[in-house]
Amino acid sequence: MATVISSVVLLALYLLYDVNQVTFVKGEQQADLQQNARIAVDRIVRELRLAGSERQAPPVIPASCATAIQSAEATRINFIANIHDNDRTERDEYTYDNASNPPRLNRAQWTSAAGPGCNWSAPSGVQSFAERVTALRFTYYDGNNVCLGGAAAPDCPAPPAAVPGGSLGNIRRISVTITTQDAQTGSKAQPFTLRAEVRPRNLGL
Repeated sequence: MATVISSVVLLALYLLYDVNQVTFVKGEQQADLQQNARIAVDRIVRELRLAGSERQAPPVIPASCATAIQSAEATRINFIANIHDNDRTERDEYTYDNASNPPRLNRAQWTSAAGPGCNWSAPSGVQSFAERVTALRFTYYDGNNVCLGGAAAPDCPAPPAAVPGGSLGNIRRISVTITTQDAQTGSKAQPFTLRAEVRPRNLGL
């Protein structure tokens, strides 16, 4: 009888420990996913806010490169900015790579080169900026909040796949939506979606 009672108590304690352990691991994983998304969005927003900034003479933007935002697609954006507040204007690109395992957000950078025109040195190489990114969406709007391109969104139901070259100079607001997701211990994977709006301060000046 004592053995049976002891076995029941030990089994109950083990089940309680197992439930608590799974709950703890799930919480850690979810917090990591959320932090991953926040870091990615914060940096994208911070750098996009500087799109069009420059400190070179003669100015690189907009005379030589036509537009600060060089390309604007649903899962890719390429823009020119003075990110580090020095005399080296750079071109940055964020793009979504869903072919990698796990899917990730990549970042590439080019620095300005000598000579007239819109010249750039060789890229520093594509770097994995955030992993376990299951979705990335850029949506673009003009000064009247009319959607210009990017992926479909509630306020932009059927945009083109990319902003046409002639409309890149009209971009005034960019919506960034990122979703991170990973398999969790003891449960179905839970996605985390974060959206942010950015108005580059130097566009349209």
